[in-house]
Amino acid sequence: MGELDWPGARNLRDLGGRALRDGGVTAPGRVFRSGAPEYLTDEGWRKAQAAGLRTVIDLRNAPAETRRAPDHPAIRPESLSGLVFVPAPTEDPGDAEFLRVCGPWLDHPRSWADNARLAPARITAVMRAIASSDGAVLIHCAGGRDRTGMICAMLLVLAGATADAIADDYADGWRGAGAYSGHGWVYDPGRQTWRVQHQPPAEPGQLRRQLAEREPALREWIRPFDTGSYLASNGVTDREVGTLKSLLRP
Repeated sequence: MGELDWPGARNLRDLGGRALRDGGVTAPGRVFRSGAPEYLTDEGWRKAQAAGLRTVIDLRNAPAETRRAPDHPAIRPESLSGLVFVPAPTEDPGDAEFLRVCGPWLDHPRSWADNARLAPARITAVMRAIASSDGAVLIHCAGGRDRTGMICAMLLVLAGATADAIADDYADGWRGAGAYSGHGWVYDPGRQTWRVQHQPPAEPGQLRRQLAEREPALREWIRPFDTGSYLASNGVTDREVGTLKSLLRP
């Protein structure tokens, strides 16, 4: 769960080192999480592959969130050789019901249960991509806190992590995203439209207030949500669920 030295990476961490209910901690070097990886340099990608990375799963909506920006470093094609990039958005930005229910809460765990209910095919596609990966996986969205936080929370639930460990992982992702400025693609419920919003780095006090407001909703989600049953009921095979359950086990 410590920070990694992949030059250019934002909000990057290993999902290993989180406490398990039956003792011990989640295994390192199998699942990484981050913000948008376009900031990685050639050296960053080299170090990522040296750490075992083979599959990069992108939870963002294309093309609105995936366009190249002027501050993204130029990357040599060979730096990405051997990596598999999987587009697997967790949201349908054009789904009216999703926007009605989840739109006001897209940066909040309050949206997770409804996101899973309304987009089972999208969530299962993410999980199947993780289960079929040959080597370590990097899961990312734009900032690496909300969509990434939801998928990583599901993986931690499957591994048998404690509620505190899941909450700590979410909090670390939120604080990590808050360390950077950028332009986020956000939904404006009042105008019922998507727009680009500049997001400056967050102040420590602001982060504390945001997390204090979100943690109760996160813990409320943890108690009843059975990720394994959810995946099985939506067509994920027993073998795939078993792979996901063992992925972070020591």
